[in-house]
Amino acid sequence: MKSSLLKRIIQWGLGLLLLLPLFIFGDISQLRRLPEISWGSLVALFLCNVGFTLSHNFRWKEILDNLSGPRRTDFFFLYRSLVDSYAVGKIIPMDVSLVVLRSYHLKRHQGIPISTALFSVLLDRFLDIVLLLFMALPAFLLITKTVSEVEALFILVLLLIAQGLVIFWKKGDTFHFLITLYRLFLARWLSKAPFLGKRMKEELGHQEETGHFSLASVGEIMLWNLVKYVFLSLRFYFTGRALGVIFPWLQGFFFLPFIQLSGIINVTPGGLGILELGTYGALIFMGIPESQILLFVFGQRILLIFIFLTLFFINRVFYFFRSKWKGVSDFDGNGQCPLY
Repeated sequence: MKSSLLKRIIQWGLGLLLLLPLFIFGDISQLRRLPEISWGSLVALFLCNVGFTLSHNFRWKEILDNLSGPRRTDFFFLYRSLVDSYAVGKIIPMDVSLVVLRSYHLKRHQGIPISTALFSVLLDRFLDIVLLLFMALPAFLLITKTVSEVEALFILVLLLIAQGLVIFWKKGDTFHFLITLYRLFLARWLSKAPFLGKRMKEELGHQEETGHFSLASVGEIMLWNLVKYVFLSLRFYFTGRALGVIFPWLQGFFFLPFIQLSGIINVTPGGLGILELGTYGALIFMGIPESQILLFVFGQRILLIFIFLTLFFINRVFYFFRSKWKGVSDFDGNGQCPLY
């Protein structure tokens, strides 16, 4: 208990420490008064965040349905678990929340083997990194002014076409290499963990080969991967619009990967300090006036917390009325969410 408390104190302390350079070197004059919020852009921001989480959930569900064989998972249960993870990820490291909380919910409430649950969320997170790496080259060329925004978009399209050709070539075996690596190495390593060890060993000993993806399912997963990023870039764009920090959407589309890649170093609660520093650097390169940067950096944090809490509350209300309408509780008597 003491070590866990100490770890959290260190994480929060590190996050706050990372914020110090922003106050020291940034222009804090704009923070002395409240910004004029554009309510229309704020509504658009909320809707983009809904689109972001829905597309993420479609991607994750498609992964799970292919890993689970004939059994189909409940979309609304997965969405609730995903939104919960994003909300909790504002007070603990995001990757811990997105991986651990979702895996626990799948095992506890839907009876999915923990090894399968873990692989589904790890593959889900890995796909984010894949797209960001695809975005890195055109984004780097744009930042260094080697190409224009239109040329950067053309390069990205070529990379996505190349990705599509590889998927068409490998078909349903596109993720087979990752599945093999997981079963041979990562799952074996996790089986030595104190809490997962015994259950993981039992499942690895009796579980048949999983992950029979079809070409159509792989294509759908990668399409949702791209749609999710588009909504993410729109969320970034409308965050600026809501706070009065205006920049072209296509510019934000290509500069966003550097903010997201900085978020991979997810050791502080909600990426505190890391997200802010990454955003600050991206906005500097985008040519945003220094007087507006801190307004965006801290306004983004506040707006996203508010939006995810609102979505969390709406989710709870939806589940309450859904359970009343169906005449069942959120979870049945065995502690499992009904599957449809």
